[in-house]
Amino acid sequence: MVRRFLPSLLPLVLAASTAAAQTTPVAITFDGSWNETPSVELIPAGGQVVVNYDTSRLPQCRGTTSSGDPTWTITGHVQVNRGPVVSFWVAGHEPNNNPTQRTLHLPAGLSGALVMWFDISSQGCQAWDSNHGNNYHFPIGAPTLSFNANWDEAVAGTLRAGEPFIINYDVNRLPECRATYNGPAWAIVAQYRFDNGPIQETAVTGSGTSVPTAITAPAGARHLELWFRNTDRSSCVRYDSDYGANYHFAVE
Repeated sequence: MVRRFLPSLLPLVLAASTAAAQTTPVAITFDGSWNETPSVELIPAGGQVVVNYDTSRLPQCRGTTSSGDPTWTITGHVQVNRGPVVSFWVAGHEPNNNPTQRTLHLPAGLSGALVMWFDISSQGCQAWDSNHGNNYHFPIGAPTLSFNANWDEAVAGTLRAGEPFIINYDVNRLPECRATYNGPAWAIVAQYRFDNGPIQETAVTGSGTSVPTAITAPAGARHLELWFRNTDRSSCVRYDSDYGANYHFAVE
């Protein structure tokens, strides 16, 4: 089981420090009916997130010792904007006998997507609660469109006219056109338009890696059309455009 605690990215807040906090934590509840319900539409940057997880969602791998103590552990995993994965104890056996509070603290000024998933493990058995491999996406600071490597397009939050939203694009969706010249000599851009207006574009990569990119919907906009183009210095060009139909999203 991987456990990485990275305070610079997403520190786990202990009970003593949460009591002293002045902001009201945002609760995200994963209930036994397979609903995932955040208490707000957008998670504020610099705020706290309390994870309420119903352990009946992962009934597998429930080994016990001869005295009835659990040999299984449910672990939560969280990632922000494709950064490092932070893992935290949720339920069951805690091998270090030091269970952590299920409260996460988000750095101030952050915007993008909070992605979560869970697993249970016990002596050679492991099972996942990961939305069929797509994981659970919650917007931080602004709504987020995530274009994942498994060809899933996840919308977190509501796109609103006059307000920004974030595009998270996984470069593995367009693995060709990878020329190099003293480093990566390729780039992926998002091309988009609102309400059949003029086509605009913005980079979603930098130095060969994905970069969360902000776009602001114009006032009065009602529809976003979006696709992606990958090019490199050898004149290779590839598109991610839903087979030419492009990706379409409503704007409120």
